[in-house]
Amino acid sequence: MTRTWKRRAAGLGLAGCLFLGMVVVSAGAVSSLDAAVHMRKDMKKTLFHLQDVRHDRRQQLQKWINGTKHRLNDLSRVVEDRSLHGSVRHDVSKEQAKVHRLKMRKKHVIATIRARLTRLKAQRKALADWIATYVIFLRCPVDGPHSVANNFGVMVNIPGVPPHIHQGNDISAPSGTPIVAPFDGTAVATNNDLGGLAVDVYGALGHVYNAHLSSYGKLGAVKAGDVIGYVGTTGDATSPHDHFEWHPNDGPAVDPNPFLMTVC
Repeated sequence: MTRTWKRRAAGLGLAGCLFLGMVVVSAGAVSSLDAAVHMRKDMKKTLFHLQDVRHDRRQQLQKWINGTKHRLNDLSRVVEDRSLHGSVRHDVSKEQAKVHRLKMRKKHVIATIRARLTRLKAQRKALADWIATYVIFLRCPVDGPHSVANNFGVMVNIPGVPPHIHQGNDISAPSGTPIVAPFDGTAVATNNDLGGLAVDVYGALGHVYNAHLSSYGKLGAVKAGDVIGYVGTTGDATSPHDHFEWHPNDGPAVDPNPFLMTVC
């Protein structure tokens, strides 16, 4: 084995040890986030199902209303004819009974839809309350068309760049797309060789790191949604993207993907 390969093997071994340590620290948080994301997806399915039910029931109600109107119109025309003999008047009575049943059915359908809507609103509120307990990011970091790569923890091998483990998610977007603060905090410029133009945003629960910016936006005190920079290719980037990291409690980076999926 040549010296170059020995050095590379040693570097990979060290990176692997660091990564394993990081996984141990954040395993509990990541597993909780995965469970939270799955729960959110299940609740969304329930919400969509209730919306479909609402649509179907409304259509059914409209059919009953239309049918009732037609029957009432027909009945009115029949009642206006004063020369009806007994059998026809008997038919009118039957028709009136049908109209009454239709009206009762209409009330029942309206009550059913109201109950469905009440449950739907309760589901929506429960979903919003649930998301609020898990949401860390209030805004997607890239404010424009983008694609989030779930590539936290992969080994990065780029010519001229030391092999290292990827500590975030790459959010690909056209060059110049605004990058915004995902929460309230303080934006600080942090230039470096690998990340190029970069910016950290420090908030109450930790900080995020955005790299490869083409230029800066607002720095200092920021609110969620303030533009702190623009997507670029500075540093070791081979295409326009925002390298995005999440450091809870300003500690080691953890996979930001579950959090990003709640806002991106």
